[in-house]
Amino acid sequence: MKPAVALVITALAAPVAAGAQVASPADTVSSQASVPQRDIMDVLHGLTGRRVEPEATLEPRPGLSLTLLPSVGYNPAYGAFIGVSAAFAGWLGDPSNTTTSSGSAGASYSTTQQISVQFKSDFFTPGNGLVFKGDWRYLDTSQDTYGLGSLVPGQSAYPMDFVMYRFYETVYRSVRGSPFYVGFGYHFSNYQGIVDARADQGGPTPYTAYQLGYPHHTRASGLSANVLYESRDNTINATRGLHWNASLRGFPEVLGSDDNWQGLWSDLRVYPHVPRDGRNVLAFWNYLWLTFGHAPYLDLPAIGWDTYGRGGRGYIQGRIRGRNQMYNEAEYRVRLTRDGLWGVVGFASLMATTGAAGSAFGQVDPGGGIGLRVKFNKRSATNLTVDLSWGQAQPGRFFFGMQEVF
Repeated sequence: MKPAVALVITALAAPVAAGAQVASPADTVSSQASVPQRDIMDVLHGLTGRRVEPEATLEPRPGLSLTLLPSVGYNPAYGAFIGVSAAFAGWLGDPSNTTTSSGSAGASYSTTQQISVQFKSDFFTPGNGLVFKGDWRYLDTSQDTYGLGSLVPGQSAYPMDFVMYRFYETVYRSVRGSPFYVGFGYHFSNYQGIVDARADQGGPTPYTAYQLGYPHHTRASGLSANVLYESRDNTINATRGLHWNASLRGFPEVLGSDDNWQGLWSDLRVYPHVPRDGRNVLAFWNYLWLTFGHAPYLDLPAIGWDTYGRGGRGYIQGRIRGRNQMYNEAEYRVRLTRDGLWGVVGFASLMATTGAAGSAFGQVDPGGGIGLRVKFNKRSATNLTVDLSWGQAQPGRFFFGMQEVF
């Protein structure tokens, strides 16, 4: 879940953050200046005389490393939580022609009795012939919803409880050894035990109005056609290249869906340098999330519900939901020290969401903020990130992480 305020505490021996990829040796070297680079572990080494590695040693040879770590934290919406996570990183083939593979798995339990179990993966086979991308989740949780469409200040919250099962898996094949891939996927989501608290009290709610009733269970099962272009130098902290992933999904009743409906997802990211010959990066991110037909309410596009929960800094997960959503974000990344230890970012976002069927994108919901970056590991270019962000009619919120948002 995307937190309003969440700080995860892990052992110093932790690997890259969940869901992150680790740069290859060539990626890392190309992104570093001639000045010797430093990270937090270099600072600790200078203070204590002892070297602590933040992640498993990355050697240019095939194989995945596995690291287990505990995590504890707090989220005002869900309470304190404790859990365990595992991260996978490495190469499934010769590092000279194979992109780094990564994956993460985690489970947590909160003081409000909410359970989360997730597995996400990006695996590249030897020579990048195939790519496997997975998003598997089990959530026993609760979340406020606010109806469909753009944010309206003063909107009432409608608390909902549900259990979610998700299995998304896509297989891509490289086109003649290029960074362009085509793929085929299967997408299944099942919500059960749905409880709409205000509907139980006899009042009208956005959920019951959209669903034309009060179903306690919804299901979507479908297939997808996909394209992927991946040329970034480092998927954790890109300094150049382009990423584009598009997916056209169909959820027919014959495969078990409640209704026949379709979805379109497009994710584009570019990283120009500004100034052109400088070391600072002006990163751009655009995603477009559309539905056609009558998708289940909880499967509709919603802020913070993208695969890695990155969208919409300044808004809590699910605060804005609609039939269609378009999101744009720009972030200027400034390296304060030539050794790469310290950096800052400034970012701004604009999102537009449609509510009623057939309606056009109207009101734009802005967001923005500033952030601090501290190099956690210089080999993989992984940063500790601390962002203070705001959304429309939303209080400032801190977001913590272990890799760039995009």
